[in-house]
Amino acid sequence: MKKITLLVLLALSLVMCKSKQSATATSATEVAAAEKKQVQYRDDFRSVSGTERKAFLKNLKAEAANYSVLILTKGYKGEGIQVSNTKKVLYSGNAISNLKTGVAEQLRIDNTVDTKVFDSFTKKSVILEAAETKKHKFIYLMKDNSDKSSPFTITYSNTLRPLE
Repeated sequence: MKKITLLVLLALSLVMCKSKQSATATSATEVAAAEKKQVQYRDDFRSVSGTERKAFLKNLKAEAANYSVLILTKGYKGEGIQVSNTKKVLYSGNAISNLKTGVAEQLRIDNTVDTKVFDSFTKKSVILEAAETKKHKFIYLMKDNSDKSSPFTITYSNTLRPLE
């Protein structure tokens, strides 16, 4: 009798363990999907002419290969934003998105080191990894405060959108 009880308990524990593993796998898949939808790679939108692009990069002094341009786009409503890397603070201020152009700020970043963007309102930050920023000249960072896990959506591109 004791042997049967032990076998039943062992079988039940195996079934429970398998259900926990499948639930964990689903959760990990959902988390991976949530992270993926916050990073985009796009070059399929309208772009400015080559001369406008050169003038824009020259104005920001971002013509060299070790620089990329970070463009803060929609969703900034005056909260404190700090952009920094291991070397220095690149930007610290209250970014406000222009409703007409959809652009809040644009700045040059060093794409050889990771860049951190911190939002003082949501107390969340996002890291722009050097491996990705080296591949792309323009990084668009949109903000959505309704997403509690991470308010930022990153779009990596080599195409400069019209900013005016």
